Amino acid sequence: MVLDALQKIKAEDDSSLSYRRSCREGICGSCSMNIDGTNTVACLKPIDADTSNATIITLLPHMYVIKDLVVDLTNFYHQYR
Repeated sequence: MVLDALQKIKAEDDSSLSYRRSCREGICGSCSMNIDGTNTVACLKPIDADTSNATIITLLPHMYVIKDLVVDLTNFYHQYR
């Protein structure tokens, strides 16, 4: 899964990488991000077996950046109430 790849990158290559994670089961949505142009959760998104194309991971659109892949969810939670 993409979340596993992010954890490996953080552990072995760049310890400053920031992203959210929690349940690892696709329930909480904390690891939501845009992966290859689709908003999804990183814990359920498999890594494409075709390694000739890079996997593009970006922030969720229309959200303010806190750091790296962490976005400000204040407006989301405000609208959720």
